[in-house]
Amino acid sequence: MNKIEILDHYYNQELRKNPQSFEHLGWESREAQFERFSILTDYLNIQGKKILDVGCGLGHLLDHLKNLTLDVSYTGVDILPEMIDDAMKRHGNHEFHCSDIFDQCPFRAKSFHIIYSSGIFNLNMDNNEEFLLEAIEQFLNLSKETVVFNLLHDKSPDREDKYFYFMPNRVIKMIEERFPQVMAIELVEHYLKNDFTIILKQYRGEQCPDATCL
Repeated sequence: MNKIEILDHYYNQELRKNPQSFEHLGWESREAQFERFSILTDYLNIQGKKILDVGCGLGHLLDHLKNLTLDVSYTGVDILPEMIDDAMKRHGNHEFHCSDIFDQCPFRAKSFHIIYSSGIFNLNMDNNEEFLLEAIEQFLNLSKETVVFNLLHDKSPDREDKYFYFMPNRVIKMIEERFPQVMAIELVEHYLKNDFTIILKQYRGEQCPDATCL
C-alpha cells in the first residue's frame, strides 16, 4: 500500500468505530496527547505566532491552544478528507486544508512562524527515516523560525510492529548532516515513556553561515 492507503486503512477504519476516541487516533489517552502538545507551549513563546499543524487530525491541538487562551493564528492540514471534514465541524471558524504537503503543497515558503507535527511518523511505512528527512526539508521551507515534531522512542517499553521507533541520537545526527540552515536542535525526553520531541530553530537571513541556507 502507498502512504495514503496505509493512513486510510489505519485511521479511518478506527474512526468509523468511534470518532471521538483518542485511542483510535493512535494515542494512549487524551492526557497523553495533550502532554505532547504541551511541549509546544512549554518550550516556545508562541503568542501571536502563525502555526501550521501538519497531520492535524480532528484539530485537537487547537483545543489545547484555546484552553490556554493563547492568541495564535492556527492552520491545520491533513491528508485524509474525513479528518478535515470532522475538524471543520468542530472548529468551523479556523482554517483547515486537505492536502499532502509533501506532494502538492498549498502554502508559500516561509508562510508560518512555527511548523508543528505530532504523530505523523509513528506508523511503520518501511521508509520512515527517508520520509522524516523529506518532511523536515518541507517543514524548514515553510517555517520562518521553528519546527517541532515528535517521534516514538526506540527505548519504548511497549513496542508494536505496526509502529516505527527512532533513536534520538541518530535523528539528531541526520539533521546536522543534512540541514545547515538549522541553528539549534533541542531534544525533549521523559515527558512520556514512549516518545521524544525535537525542536529545530533556523538561522535567519544574514545569520546563516552557509549559502545553502538561503
